[in-house]
Amino acid sequence: MKKKIFSIWSVLLVLVVSIAVLVPGCTPTTGTINVNATLDGAVWPSSGTGAVDYTLTGPGAAAPTVINGTKVPDSFTGDPGSWTCAYLSGGPGTFVNITTSPTQSVVAGGAINFTLNFVTPVVPEDVDISVVFKTWTINGLPVDPSPMPYPLFPGDWIDIEYEEHVSGNPDAVVKVHQTSWLSVHNKGFEGVEPGPPITLHVVNHPGAVTMDPPPADKSNQQATVEGNPVSPCDTVQLFYCEPVNLDVEVDWELVVCNNYTKTINWIGYPLPGEPMILQSADEVVFETTGDLFSGVVLDLTSWACVEPGEGFQDTNPDNDCTDPCPKLTVIFIIPL
Repeated sequence: MKKKIFSIWSVLLVLVVSIAVLVPGCTPTTGTINVNATLDGAVWPSSGTGAVDYTLTGPGAAAPTVINGTKVPDSFTGDPGSWTCAYLSGGPGTFVNITTSPTQSVVAGGAINFTLNFVTPVVPEDVDISVVFKTWTINGLPVDPSPMPYPLFPGDWIDIEYEEHVSGNPDAVVKVHQTSWLSVHNKGFEGVEPGPPITLHVVNHPGAVTMDPPPADKSNQQATVEGNPVSPCDTVQLFYCEPVNLDVEVDWELVVCNNYTKTINWIGYPLPGEPMILQSADEVVFETTGDLFSGVVLDLTSWACVEPGEGFQDTNPDNDCTDPCPKLTVIFIIPL
């Protein structure tokens, strides 16, 4: 009896070993790659599949392995290792990015998820923005350029005015980016003799550029010198007979159908020993420092451009920039 039982167990053991040899193990060797999409944060498509072309690049026997995807949602099998998803074309709108990351690691038996994110394209609103030169002003009072230089005394400031208009849908608020330049030429003493350099101090006071009448909301104001951004307390050297281009860039939200007057207080001439910020006319982009000499002459020329901000399209770009305005000449006077 024991021999029969032993024989039966022997046969069963042989069968178990044979099955183990013939049947592969149950441990997974690959992972799953899921690809989905969203439109404006919601799952896309809401049902079925949507056409999107993309690639999945990863490891394999003939690495790199490239899988071409043509729809979402979809799933693929991939070898363990690093996989990268790249968007090619298609989808429901403007492609933004891939989350959680465009490159992820597959582990055997695991799954990763690539989500292609799209947003609905914004159709730019048609507007027409225009700018024209209005007048030079000194201390806020209009002046007409003439061959004779205008005297500047301590406490004075040089400003300029432009007219701006935005046409479009009534009551719409339009984002506008403005760039205004001031070319400054140090002519020396009364324009006939070489003179010393003039030092300008960067102020970039928020009130140096204004739009009247309101409403007009300003979101940014940046002063530059020869196109390079400068910060308050930086200095600019104006050497004899070497013109320098100063600039101020401003972003506004303007209401359609309003006629605006843009005023830029370009250069302030402080009282001796006192920075402009301590005076009533402190709202300037630049100010002179104490190294001035009486009789030094400056030639000034200005021009400006405007352009629509994001979400707006200008229907007539021909009136977006002015020509250089008439030259203004000033002479610094230091009272005895």
